[in-house]
Amino acid sequence: MLRHGTMTETAVSEIVAVLEQDIIFGRFLPKQRLYEDEFIVRFSTKRHIVRAALQELERKGIVERQPNRGAAVRYFSRSEVAALYDLRVILHEAAARRIQLPADSQWLSELEAARDAHAEAVAARDLGLVFQTNTLFHRKLFEGTGNHYLSEAIETSNAKTHGIRSHGLGMPSLLEKAKAEHFAMVDAVKAGDLDTLGRLCIDHMQPARAFYEEKYCGVL
Repeated sequence: MLRHGTMTETAVSEIVAVLEQDIIFGRFLPKQRLYEDEFIVRFSTKRHIVRAALQELERKGIVERQPNRGAAVRYFSRSEVAALYDLRVILHEAAARRIQLPADSQWLSELEAARDAHAEAVAARDLGLVFQTNTLFHRKLFEGTGNHYLSEAIETSNAKTHGIRSHGLGMPSLLEKAKAEHFAMVDAVKAGDLDTLGRLCIDHMQPARAFYEEKYCGVL
């Protein structure tokens, strides 16, 4: 039998997962209010469960608390987007240049499998699966550094930009571009060309950033 604390943690995790996908896939837009009462009814749960879920989403950086207004989907200003992407560029390029060569055959096989799973999700236009397999591909890629702390730092920075990166998922052209870039990244690893891999990693993150800035950040 589950302990009460475990049941609470499970309920919170389930709500976090659902709301995170709602935000990632644009069902809730930047600055949109998130109402506890609505979620209590939607998930047939208690207020403290909903509140804990929103606190976890705030910790992840995709929800923000507003004084006297409650929670809302986090909005990133143009300067905040720039700062976050500066960090991502530094981390991704550094990691790409630290991929261990020659590539471990088992790791490379798993990386190719992650690439192919993402390509299949893109072909099926299954956006939930696209997001999951994209995350898996990049996690597996940077595992190739052998540096757990660097991989963890990248995952943390990626999580903070979920609310930025996800808005381009509905654009077929961006999905196809991302798919092609994953293949190019694997080819660069096979060739032992880490300079090219670093450039690909930087270029790979720019279309989603540009899409968010154009749609939500207004004119300069």
